[in-house]
Amino acid sequence: MRNLQSVKLLKSILCAAAILAANQSFAQDKNVIKAKQAMARKNWKQSYAMAEKAVEKDKNATEWWYIKAASAYELSNFEKLKGGKINYPKESVKAAVKAREKDKNNRYYDTYQMWMVNITAANNKDAMSNYSSGRYSRAIQMYRSSFDLTGDTIAYGMLGMSYLKDRQERDGIKILKQVAVWNFGAWANGSSKSTWMREPFEELSNYYLKNKFRDSASMYTEMGLQVFPKNTLLKNNARLMMEQDLTAASKKGYNQDYIAVVNKALSFFPDDSLFLYAQTYYYISRLNHLTRSKPYDEAKSTLIEFYTVKNQAVKAGVVNSYDDFLIGDSVAFLFKCLDYFLRRNNNNAIAFSFSQWYPAQTKTELTETKYEELLKSPPANISRKLLTILYAHAREDYPKNKKIMQYRLDFFNQWLAKSKSKNEMVLQQDMAEALVLDYPKDLKLAAAMQSLISKNIDSAIKDGSMYTAWKNFHKLNKYGIKGKSVDELNARLSAADFKIRYAGTRIDYSTVKGIKKANTGWNGNSLVCDAGRLPDSTLSKVLDRLNYFRANAGVITPMTLSLDRVRKCQEAATMFAPKGIFSREPKRETHECFTTGAAEAAANSQAILESNPAQCVTIFMDDKKSEELVNRLSVLHPGSNYVGFGSAENNSVFWLLDLEEAADTQYYKNNFVAWPNKQCPKMLMFKRWSFSIAQDVNGAKVLIKDKTGAEVKAGSAEYPLKSMMLNTLVITPEIQTANIAAGDYFDVVIELKNKKKYNYRITVF
Repeated sequence: MRNLQSVKLLKSILCAAAILAANQSFAQDKNVIKAKQAMARKNWKQSYAMAEKAVEKDKNATEWWYIKAASAYELSNFEKLKGGKINYPKESVKAAVKAREKDKNNRYYDTYQMWMVNITAANNKDAMSNYSSGRYSRAIQMYRSSFDLTGDTIAYGMLGMSYLKDRQERDGIKILKQVAVWNFGAWANGSSKSTWMREPFEELSNYYLKNKFRDSASMYTEMGLQVFPKNTLLKNNARLMMEQDLTAASKKGYNQDYIAVVNKALSFFPDDSLFLYAQTYYYISRLNHLTRSKPYDEAKSTLIEFYTVKNQAVKAGVVNSYDDFLIGDSVAFLFKCLDYFLRRNNNNAIAFSFSQWYPAQTKTELTETKYEELLKSPPANISRKLLTILYAHAREDYPKNKKIMQYRLDFFNQWLAKSKSKNEMVLQQDMAEALVLDYPKDLKLAAAMQSLISKNIDSAIKDGSMYTAWKNFHKLNKYGIKGKSVDELNARLSAADFKIRYAGTRIDYSTVKGIKKANTGWNGNSLVCDAGRLPDSTLSKVLDRLNYFRANAGVITPMTLSLDRVRKCQEAATMFAPKGIFSREPKRETHECFTTGAAEAAANSQAILESNPAQCVTIFMDDKKSEELVNRLSVLHPGSNYVGFGSAENNSVFWLLDLEEAADTQYYKNNFVAWPNKQCPKMLMFKRWSFSIAQDVNGAKVLIKDKTGAEVKAGSAEYPLKSMMLNTLVITPEIQTANIAAGDYFDVVIELKNKKKYNYRITVF
């Protein structure tokens, strides 16, 4: 019974509460209507007072918060009220935020949207004032409110910027990443342009670059450039990264990864000279490589691709005066390729380019019959250089065609009778060497070839082009051409070479505070482990001196610089300088300036206590301390193609040997390498002589006679060095070098166990 009475009582209470709530709601609705009427009359003070009273009584009265926010905003626009007791701008924001918190389903938002937008704009303005004045914590509060009010993208972006300025990187970066994504999405959809911000992309680009997060830096930089393609900061960052990527890609070769970097760069910088050049260089390099062998199928597809990308750029309006390949017309483009390779002496690429251009120009196929017609009576407007190459490639393409072979001989004879041009003599020599293979019994042709080689050697000597002169002189040996005229030519060449590549490569010394140092131009300092570098002028001098000895000794291939070895040798010289302790296995514990590059150089190099690298070369050749003449043989090793060296305050390091690379051993079975050789300056007539050849020299007999015919006593010994491709006799003649005079000579006969004899005369100058 009691339970039943309790239930009835509870029902009565709930019913009374519901009636009370309904009456209150009705009363509240009547007040809301009154407040709205006051707003309609622009009686903002009344509507504000009513709203203030209502929210004090009921914090969950959502619409009253909207009314308070709207009324406070309108009151804030009256100057006379701004200085009152109530801070209406602040109250409008606070009330608006409360309204948005309570209005979960946006029931009232549309009605008051205009005020929400205006309140946000006013708040953003004040927030920016705080941001500009460095009051970042205040700006953070205000921008947070603006975002809460309308989800304003700019407010959220500035919130992130404020966090960054307030040194709250984690929060700032997180927000800016979100804004960047929103902006990029809006750009992709072509919407909300007024909300796009450049700052998030700029800050993210700089932030990730500074912290070396390349993938993220690249992503936000490129996203930003899509939205803001002219943004200077983003373009500079993008260029920096793409140049770095291009450098890294080039070290792995000019492959698909390389061209992908180039094309990406050109998508952002379509008229940039560097990237256009990189694109051109890729295709030119590919064509150079692909045209070394036939058929040309892949070269053709590469050429088509090359033209396509340049033509597309032209159609897109790209203009760059430095890119000669920005050509729309295909025939003109093919001619430009032909002209390019003609200027750079790539014979295979020249022949290929002609085979593509000629049919396009004449609308006729370049067949064997067409070659016969073309080469029988060559057009006057075809250069001699191009004709030389076309004859050679026609002979290669059609080896059984006797007509083409005869046409080349006829052309050569006519050409030789007319031309005396220095440049044309080089081309004539190329053709003569090819014709001698076609007509080996034609003595007149052989004499013409010898004459041309000799003339070109004299021309190169006159120009100071020692590398070219020796390259041609070695051809005389190759073809077995000997005699007085060749000896006289050798004398002229050796004398000129001594003047240019030996005397002309001298590096002087200076004495500073009693210390003698070579004037190498080195800019490092071993005391602070700064390896620095030698200037190009010094590198060239030392390389020339090395190749002076190689060429005059009979080595047919010059050395070239390996910049990687140069760097490592320079690090090694710097590492050795403070203590002067040379070691094949330096360690961090023993050498303060230790580097892995220096250690690699130390394991493969010769080190010497001499700061003058040019003088070191001469010391190596004299080689007074090595019974086996290891240092001299390292300089004269035919298989060594690359060299590196470095010099510090008191020492030099040379990396000379390429023991894994083989030279033409067949050539060195018939031709020897010796010092002194046929022509030698008096000052370089070292006490010990060497004779090297790719044959067994054990038990060889040595006979030396002076210019009077008297035999010179000489001891000889063979020191087998397994790492060297040539076997060497070390000869010690009993000669007083101080008494030798210019014009003296020595006749040398080396007889091997197989009875093969090698005779040569050493003439002193």
